Amino acid sequence: MRLLRGIGKWFWRFMVIFSFIVNFVLIVILLLAGLFIFQIKNQVADPLISGLHSTAAGLNDATIDWTIPVRDSIPIALNILLDTETDVRLTAPVPIEVSAFIDLPGFGGATNVPATVRLTLPEGLILPIALNLTVPVDEEIDIALDVRAVIPIAETQLSDPIETLGLLFEPLAIGLFNLPNDFNEAGDFVGEVLDRDTNVLWGDHLSNLLMATDGSGFNSLPYDPWTGYSRTAGLGYTGAGLDYVDDFEAMETGLIAPGGIPALDAQLVRRSPYYGEAITPDDFNATSINALNSANLPSYTWDGTYADFYLSQQGGSITRPLAPITNDGQPESSIPTEEPPPPTIGGSDISTPIPDTESGIIPTPSSP
Repeated sequence: MRLLRGIGKWFWRFMVIFSFIVNFVLIVILLLAGLFIFQIKNQVADPLISGLHSTAAGLNDATIDWTIPVRDSIPIALNILLDTETDVRLTAPVPIEVSAFIDLPGFGGATNVPATVRLTLPEGLILPIALNLTVPVDEEIDIALDVRAVIPIAETQLSDPIETLGLLFEPLAIGLFNLPNDFNEAGDFVGEVLDRDTNVLWGDHLSNLLMATDGSGFNSLPYDPWTGYSRTAGLGYTGAGLDYVDDFEAMETGLIAPGGIPALDAQLVRRSPYYGEAITPDDFNATSINALNSANLPSYTWDGTYADFYLSQQGGSITRPLAPITNDGQPESSIPTEEPPPPTIGGSDISTPIPDTESGIIPTPSSP
């Protein structure tokens, strides 16, 4: 009995000491986590989640803008029906000899005297003629042209999966953007959470602080997931409805990708120049944006709004509106839907020369 009591007392003491040690370790871990919570947020969570969201946003805002050289031979075998009236000019004198019957009233009143008439149509004479014939064509035609491809991703079916990918991370990215970055901001955040209009519910008030993107939340800066692109789209391309424009030029903008987790991104050799004392890729991009604005470079060529500009040149979106849904879940097909007229493509009054290049049109990048 004493042995069992001794074992029980020893086990109880061991559990007390073990529980104390475990609780102490957990408290230390929590304290350390609290001390480094903002470093984790600023250096890991925010760059990772925001980077994923900005990548999806950049993909959806991108525009495929390229000139495709077409060099080929096309066999043509067809019959062309000509049915028209036209004028022709004789290139040489044309002798004509015809038989005729002539009345000779001055020679005894003779009538229907058989005779041969000879005359010559002079060179340069214009003759109106009617053509009604079939012309067979069986030839190979050499094709040498450059086809301009301007494809805003947001106006294609690729936009749906890209937008869905962005929506997976958008709430988290916006929430992290509006969370405090240090202990000083944490105190201000708690103060703003407690300071609310009595007519606003706590949930709505907290949602406004965390999910605002226009600077009205806790973070006073607007949330912009994508800064811009390193190359312009459509620079010098003023005819969005034309098949080809020969003065298109792509330029380097000086913008760089924001990167991911800063501590890891800075270790990459090609990315290390963008990091230094109080310098980040965002600082480089801010300088580049100032330079682009100073150069009066159209913002739609680099900031991801070229799709909107393209649609404005085309006369607006051609997306057909959906029919209203009835209570039984079926489209109400009896209500007509209007579709805007298709945009005018090309122009008969514009003549654009085709260059002799055998490759793409985009030249060697140059700084603005």
